[in-house]
Amino acid sequence: MRPGFLAFCLLVVVTSLRGQAPLPPVISGQPEGASVYPDDVVILRVTAEGANLSFQWRREGADLPGENGPILMFAASLAIPRARYEVVVTNPGGSVTSLPAWVFVSQRPQTITLDLPALVVAAGSGVRLTATASSGLPVTVTLVSGAASLAGNLLTSQGGDVVVRATQAGNATYAAADPVQRTIRFLVGSLAPYLTVRLSDQSPLADTTLILRASAVGTPLPAFQWSRDGVAIPGATRTELSLAALTLADTGRYAVTVTNLAGSDTSTAQVTVRAAPVFTRSPAAQTVPAGDEVTFSVAVAGYPVPALQWRRNGTALPGQTGATLRLTPATAAAAGAYDVIATNALGTATSAPATLTVTVRDFTGTYAGRLSGGTEGFLLVRTDGSAALLAPLSSGSAAVALLNATVDLRGNVRGAGATSEATPRAFVATGTLDELTGAAQLTLAALNETFTGTRIRTDAPVAAAGLYRLALVGSAGGRGHALVAPDGQALVVTSGGAAADSATGRLDSTVRLRATSAGGAALDLGFAAGAVRGSVRTAAGATGTLAGAVEALLGQEQLVNLSVRGVTLPGAPLIVGFATGGAAAKSVLLRAVGPGIGRPPFNVAGALPDPNLQLFRVNTALAQNNNWGQPPAGAAALAAAATATGAFALAQGSADAALLASLPAGVYTAQVGGGQGIVLAELYGVPAAGEAPGSRRFTNASTRTIVAPEAALIAGFVISGTAPQRVLIRAVGPTLGNAPFNVPGVLANPQLNLFRGATLVRTNDDWFRDPEANLIREAAAAVRAFALGPQSLDAALLVYLEPGAYTAVVSGPPNAGPNVQTGNALVEIYEVAP
Repeated sequence: MRPGFLAFCLLVVVTSLRGQAPLPPVISGQPEGASVYPDDVVILRVTAEGANLSFQWRREGADLPGENGPILMFAASLAIPRARYEVVVTNPGGSVTSLPAWVFVSQRPQTITLDLPALVVAAGSGVRLTATASSGLPVTVTLVSGAASLAGNLLTSQGGDVVVRATQAGNATYAAADPVQRTIRFLVGSLAPYLTVRLSDQSPLADTTLILRASAVGTPLPAFQWSRDGVAIPGATRTELSLAALTLADTGRYAVTVTNLAGSDTSTAQVTVRAAPVFTRSPAAQTVPAGDEVTFSVAVAGYPVPALQWRRNGTALPGQTGATLRLTPATAAAAGAYDVIATNALGTATSAPATLTVTVRDFTGTYAGRLSGGTEGFLLVRTDGSAALLAPLSSGSAAVALLNATVDLRGNVRGAGATSEATPRAFVATGTLDELTGAAQLTLAALNETFTGTRIRTDAPVAAAGLYRLALVGSAGGRGHALVAPDGQALVVTSGGAAADSATGRLDSTVRLRATSAGGAALDLGFAAGAVRGSVRTAAGATGTLAGAVEALLGQEQLVNLSVRGVTLPGAPLIVGFATGGAAAKSVLLRAVGPGIGRPPFNVAGALPDPNLQLFRVNTALAQNNNWGQPPAGAAALAAAATATGAFALAQGSADAALLASLPAGVYTAQVGGGQGIVLAELYGVPAAGEAPGSRRFTNASTRTIVAPEAALIAGFVISGTAPQRVLIRAVGPTLGNAPFNVPGVLANPQLNLFRGATLVRTNDDWFRDPEANLIREAAAAVRAFALGPQSLDAALLVYLEPGAYTAVVSGPPNAGPNVQTGNALVEIYEVAP
């Protein structure tokens, strides 16, 4: 091998081991020059390729200290009006210099604006010159030629052409502006314009053409300009302004202004386009949930301004005469077609109808749930939007029986009540119902309780479902409520005044509830035809009867028949007082029966042979009768009324007395006289056709007569309806003898016995000794009966009585002497609210 070839190979190997030499930089983007103004920012930029680059900018060949990046940025200055810039780019492979970039700095240009109000003006007048430079530098205005004077910016002349010039010399930043020169002609002999034909107000009809005309004099001849509502009408520069095919939009304040160099004149007129009503916007159809607010609105054009009237289904809505109709809240009854009638002197228009669809949310039903204290409860929402909440409290001796809550159309619940317990606590219940989920949430803040429940849904609700009012028969204050849910669940809450008790359960196949209360009482209640009746046995072994009726039947219980058997004496008639209530007059049958009770089947000895009957309202005699068959024309009606009320028939031609009267609500007195004897006074309510049960009723009745050992005072009465009626019965003797009555010979110590048939229901001797005397006192005050002495020997009973016939017997104490068993006594019977 040759030595030279070996040396070459070694060189190649060494070169490969050391690597290739680095490449010099390459400039791919040259800096670009610029022409700028003072204080402008100049930015020069270079783009180079290569590794490990460094930069050095130069000006006029001299390095610029610290300028070692690809960008050079500086503020332009007239101190350097022209300069050459380049950049040297270096790396280990070498360096390269950019092409030169020239930067030229010159003064900023400016312009002058010279504003003149007019180029032709009247001789002797002044023209105010306004000159400004775009630079903001002050402008100098000089008089070039013409007979004139220039004081500040005010130019005046007595006539001829005057030339003025505006100049601005510039400064270090701005170059001098080109001068602006203007010629103003001051005219001798000018006359300010005057409108000889002026405008007047117009009220044209729509769809017609209105021409407004004006005429003016002046030197030079004035120019015309028409405007409307202060805005010039483009192209309206003639002596006439024509408005074709008028619409309401053409209404406005029109003006014509005439102008020349000597002045101007203006005339104005109101143009009011008259048109029949036209609806530009009709009400829009809406579908809303019940309870939401609904707003309908219209827009109507026309002049005179139209009067509006909203209608629903073609019927005018009173008071709704504005452009907007608001319905708050929307109810199902509000659904229908709504439109508006617009009327003015030129015509009438009716808007397109808008249909309002109201979707009614249904919250009705029974919600089963619990109070936060853990006890079960029920919320009943009725179809009329009212609600009742029934739930015992966790104490076991108190309960909530809220019957008067309301549910609005959005499902908001609100009601106020008081707990049933020894010391009632007032509370307010508020909450919401969810129609879709069936959820109920109520807060009883004062009780620190929350009711949470869910609506019961069943395809086969029990017939007995509903809310019932209960009463402990024979008691003065024992009452309660039972709620039967559609699925047969039942809750009973009772109150005896001092404490409440409750029981829950489910109706069995015989529609009976058999349950034990929280207080240990055993209940056995049967439900049928809207009534509930059954037994209760307390933990102590006491028994009683609970009875009541579903809400729909409440209020029908009432006193329908009242009768009194007593003694009349010469000068001492049997007096029966009674009161009626209700919005309408009540038909009443009154009878005084003497001969009728003396014959079979009654066979009463000493019956009054020929009673007479008189009816009074206060001191005014309303009617009287002696012998019921006279006059004969009235006998048939009396017999028919007796049949309708179930009264026993009077014998034809008997000397008994009877009256049939229609009596408005008020207080009345019936007197039975005719000598000495025993007589039966009867009072019957005669139902009218279509009369709702309980709508016209007897509210109380009373009788005063002599009681003797062989002649007790007997008062009979009948209660109709389904639910028990609470009745106050009093036998008054001693209190009659005191002021203000001062009745002589009163029965000193009356005793009161109440019977149903032959069964003694309750008895009393000395009312203040009754365990429920406080309730008797409260009931007497509620029905406005006079107060009995705190420890008088009068007798009284306050009882819940089931529908049926009852007899109250007033007598003296047994085993007492005749004097003690004889005397005047008053028996009273009152309806009392539950």
